[in-house]
Amino acid sequence: MKRVKSLELALAAMQNREAIPEGMAPLIMLATEIGISTSKAEALAQNSGVMMLRQKAGVIVHEVKFREAALNVIREAKRKYGSKYWFHPLIGKFTMTRRPQA
Repeated sequence: MKRVKSLELALAAMQNREAIPEGMAPLIMLATEIGISTSKAEALAQNSGVMMLRQKAGVIVHEVKFREAALNVIREAKRKYGSKYWFHPLIGKFTMTRRPQA
């Protein structure tokens, strides 16, 4: 019964499009923390199956699942010696402003 009630509250918050539901975070904030651009963060969320919601203020994603997906992509990304670009098949070529702490 508690689970149903919490799902109803989360659904009401999503339909309201003003409040951010618990467990979700703005994509721009997570992209900045991880050190990738917002467009690559959005591509990462879409291609890895992370739940995304578009709101007036921007895109919000499921925080824990996005962090897991981002750390996996960054861990598996390859970089040529001397290049500033990284590559991963899921999101393509990207740059990182800083390496996140795993």
